[in-house]
Amino acid sequence: MSLILQVITTNQETFNLICGTKMRLSKICVALGLGFSGLIQGVEAQHKCGSDQYHQYLKQSDPQIAVVEDEINAILKENTLESRAAIYTIPVVFHVIHTNGPENISREQILDQLRVLNNDFNLLNGNRTKLRAAFNGLAADCQIKFELAKIDPNGNCTEGINRVYSSAGVQMDMSTEKVKSLINWNYKKYLNIWVVSSISGGVDGGEVLGYACFPWATNATRDGIVMKSDRVGTIGTAVASDSGRTLTHELGHWLGLYHTFQDGCDGGDQIDDTPPVNGTFVNASCPSSGNSCTNEFPDLPDMWENYMDYSNGGCQTLFTLKQKTRMHNVLKNTTYPRAAVVAAANLIATGVVPGSVAPVASFTSSSTVICAGQSVKFYDLTCKSAPTAWSWSFTGSSQPSSSVQNPTITYQTPGTYAVSLTVQNAKGSNSTTKTNYITVLKSVAVNKANFEQSFEKGDPTTFTTDDKFVHSSPVGSRFVLENTTSYLGTNCYKAPITTGANIGNTYSMTLPSVDISNMGALTPKFTFMASYCQPSADVTDVLRVFVSTDCGASYKQIMERSGAALGYSGQVYTSNFKPSKTTQWKVMGLPSLSSIGLGLNTNLTFRIDFASEGGNPIYIDNINLGQYMAGLNTLGDDLQIMEISPNPIEANSKIVIRNSKPNEFVVVELLDMQGRKVANIFEGKLSESTNTIFMSDLSLPTQGLYIISLRSSGGQIQKPVIFGK
Repeated sequence: MSLILQVITTNQETFNLICGTKMRLSKICVALGLGFSGLIQGVEAQHKCGSDQYHQYLKQSDPQIAVVEDEINAILKENTLESRAAIYTIPVVFHVIHTNGPENISREQILDQLRVLNNDFNLLNGNRTKLRAAFNGLAADCQIKFELAKIDPNGNCTEGINRVYSSAGVQMDMSTEKVKSLINWNYKKYLNIWVVSSISGGVDGGEVLGYACFPWATNATRDGIVMKSDRVGTIGTAVASDSGRTLTHELGHWLGLYHTFQDGCDGGDQIDDTPPVNGTFVNASCPSSGNSCTNEFPDLPDMWENYMDYSNGGCQTLFTLKQKTRMHNVLKNTTYPRAAVVAAANLIATGVVPGSVAPVASFTSSSTVICAGQSVKFYDLTCKSAPTAWSWSFTGSSQPSSSVQNPTITYQTPGTYAVSLTVQNAKGSNSTTKTNYITVLKSVAVNKANFEQSFEKGDPTTFTTDDKFVHSSPVGSRFVLENTTSYLGTNCYKAPITTGANIGNTYSMTLPSVDISNMGALTPKFTFMASYCQPSADVTDVLRVFVSTDCGASYKQIMERSGAALGYSGQVYTSNFKPSKTTQWKVMGLPSLSSIGLGLNTNLTFRIDFASEGGNPIYIDNINLGQYMAGLNTLGDDLQIMEISPNPIEANSKIVIRNSKPNEFVVVELLDMQGRKVANIFEGKLSESTNTIFMSDLSLPTQGLYIISLRSSGGQIQKPVIFGK
């Protein structure tokens, strides 16, 4: 009923972890104890099942489930395979629970998963010819099809992909299932599939990669399947080795199938044509001659090709004829909610079968924010009935109209534009317009390297200029300006988390786009100062950095820090932490953007996320994008310029400081290349807008490479200088 897929490593700690659980793992623990390292190499990245764990939890909370399960198993065992020409169609909705992270998987990745499902359930999978001869004639075309719903519970058009920004986090706990309360469509009309970033085992722990409800253990609040986002499909963020078979397996449970290894050699899967298997991981490496049970007649090898085993996804090829029988009997028996899902009237109500009425126009697109010169793919989501003609209108595009169903349109001019669609068939026509739908930004960003933000001018999300920040998370989970502590100056940005609260919230800010193509041979860096301290060793708040090269249309994660790696050096566990000295800050980010292919880019947009696990606030200051590391060149417009000439230093060399703040107190020092102070150069107020310090007046080194550092309340500038030739 649930599926836990766990990456297992070759060490004794993993052996203790697995064999110390309450799950039925006695047989595998014996195997691990006899030959741990050899077995695990075949098990790595394979399935570990949580069916018993989840189902036992449900039965403990509702003992009637066990009674109904026994009754239904008795009924299903008596049924025979139906002769059926039509295919059962199941309307599906994917609820993508996200906080703008990688768990917000693409439409293409979901469609790829549907492709895998429909191939597997209709015997169209490409590896079906690899079925071993011992099982010839057992592979079933299950005649079950999965389609994205086209009409939602309110009667509106939908693409069957429902993206929900979750202030409750993107993790699912099997024992509480709080995420399901965020969104849940009628389980008698739709197959609900929740996509989340991670799933905790709840009762017995362990990493869960997917789980489902049996048809006899369901109700209106819990029915459906939960999937870890990187186990959906075979493209995008998906783990390729799984071959997209996690959801195939879970749908087997949702349709009433047990594991092939249920009850070991006693054959507890209720299916006569699946040879029993003596243990969870027996077939993890798809052993060609594996035969863990010899008490059946005729004695057959283990069927690791079966989707309900825990073999490698690439080895799996079939459901058997009698597994098909059991699933069909679940679908046609009105005792179960599954029969209502596939009913003819429901297929029309959910839009997977067109009605005989006028169409209702609706659409979506591959993106709503692009750079000038880029294209957008538009998708027709018309519902109620199938249109025979489409008429699109695109304001602001060089291609202002189209009559194809799913056009691709290019925008060349920055601006915000409307899109309209009119559809029609013999029953009538309908139109819809989305105003301010497509935002086209300049392909070359206005901001240039070196771009800095020290928060001394206030909250950058309130700016009206090109250096404006944008909140990427909802109200209640946003960074705020902090004016009682900072790395340099008086202000910084803070994720206002209270220790023990705000669990699951993600605080997210998107920086303005920056053009770094002007840096030439210099190494572009994206760094910032961060201050964080864990309240205890087991709390792991997470900081992530993402980057976009297409004006924010898509993002790629480029950094992640959590726990001790995020905390300042020598952190002392503290609740509701607030930094009080510069040693409680550390540099975060990437010292070389070129190393990840981002050098000389004309449009970089960074996003900083902080995911709370109930720990402490994080403080961000002195963001730098350019040639300088954070904390080294952070004065920005407060003290705009420090010029040193000539350099290398000569007798007539001078430091010119152009100051935009009257009577600003500054400290100018000479540092060695390790940042240690060599000499004081100047300390005091700058009374003029242009201030000159003559090097001939100072007692300074005769030769070597050094750094001149200028510090003020607004930040710091450091520039290299050479003494001697």
